Amino acid sequence: MPRYSTAFGMDVHLRSTTVCALDAETGEAVTRRFRGNPWGEVAEWMSGFPGPSLAAYESGYLGFAPQRELSGLGVDCVVAAVSRVPRSSADLSSKNDRNDAARMAKAILSHDVTPVWVPSPEIEGLRDLAGAHDAATARLAAAKQRLLAFLARRGYAYGGTTPAGNPRRYWTYDFLRWLDKVRPADDGGIRALAALRSEVEAAAETRDDLLAEYRAAVAGPLSAEVEALQSIKGCGFALAAAFASEVGDFSRFRSGRQVTSYFGLAPKQRSSADSVRLGGISGAGNALVRRLAVEGSWSYVQASHQPKLMPKGSGVPLEVRMHGRKGSERLLRRREEMLARGMPQAKANAATAAELVRWLW
Repeated sequence: MPRYSTAFGMDVHLRSTTVCALDAETGEAVTRRFRGNPWGEVAEWMSGFPGPSLAAYESGYLGFAPQRELSGLGVDCVVAAVSRVPRSSADLSSKNDRNDAARMAKAILSHDVTPVWVPSPEIEGLRDLAGAHDAATARLAAAKQRLLAFLARRGYAYGGTTPAGNPRRYWTYDFLRWLDKVRPADDGGIRALAALRSEVEAAAETRDDLLAEYRAAVAGPLSAEVEALQSIKGCGFALAAAFASEVGDFSRFRSGRQVTSYFGLAPKQRSSADSVRLGGISGAGNALVRRLAVEGSWSYVQASHQPKLMPKGSGVPLEVRMHGRKGSERLLRRREEMLARGMPQAKANAATAAELVRWLW
């Protein structure tokens, strides 16, 4: 990191921003609070200090909007990874906007700021769509569960087996036809059942409409990447799109271990001297991608050693498809080896998910 004459530590909020200008030579600090976030006024105030300079604020719920505004006005501004900013017990005992801004300015001069990669507005929009699609899927699952719970409380059981001897599944055509014949004895039950069915239908329609919008948006900036990622078993559209939008620039990672750590699939560690202790996964980073990777890894429980078939007309190059087959085969064999050693299913699945994101990268 280059040497700066002035460091601007920022504590940003929705309706105000506190900026601390710290002089690297004299150690003099000047703090000012801006109400309403007038970024033009903030940039003009910063221009009155000696350069070169750097402004930084902690990543948070305001996202990348302040960085984009200030960068557009000629201010060198970065978003600092909040988990990497050093903190002391004194910082926790006396926390306010002024002190937070001063702490960030000191971190800049001591080179303790780790910048976060700033995505383009298009990539950030895909991230928002990924979250919205996941929320819609969760609402649909919750609506279905409420309807099944109502049926269970009323003593209605959908059972039996298929001609092949398998248990009959919910939410199939046969289940919906059976549901049409359910008639609670009381008026309240009839109205509740109708309301619950309407809730499920509305949630399903919303999720389907959102998925169509999601696919249309992905077809622009990341269409090739999303299509190629799906050549690996366990990776469908949801994981491929969420992973590609979260990574954005695939060249910003230097190794697969960085990718595993970034998505919180690396084990926690508490080691000292000759004692090495590894715990569960760290759980850091994007929870959506991590959960989708874990869910996708469960598909290897029943996966075969046959290659994954891509849809007709797929534009994925043969070299990429072969690489996907190689990755799928390795993940399957690694999982079989772990289970053969007596490793618990859940632990083996977490390890499979960690290697899955490395292959996706």
